[in-house]
Amino acid sequence: MTDSSKDIVRAFLGAAQRGDMTTAASLLHPEVRIIEADSLPFGGVVSGFEGFTELVRRVFTTFANTAVTVDEYIAEGETVVVLATMTGQSKASGEAFSMPISEIWRLRDGLITEI
Repeated sequence: MTDSSKDIVRAFLGAAQRGDMTTAASLLHPEVRIIEADSLPFGGVVSGFEGFTELVRRVFTTFANTAVTVDEYIAEGETVVVLATMTGQSKASGEAFSMPISEIWRLRDGLITEI
């Protein structure tokens, strides 16, 4: 299932990037949980598609010119690790940043259950 798990995560990220929320929602388990580090301005746990869309809005409005580039997908069974780089600018100072990020995606029965 490794390749199909990667394909599901890739399809989700591609749909989200294109703004195709119908396809993105179809790949999320209805009770999906997204966990962000408490140290982040958008930290905490959200659930469901509505929680996901609110989190994305918060992430991409916290900074200016925010972009995420996936560098690598690593998969084992129904777990996919996404290694990426996030870039943007501080809205307060205008200072640019580039930082590595990693995410663990868990799937069950072809749906994303946790990020």
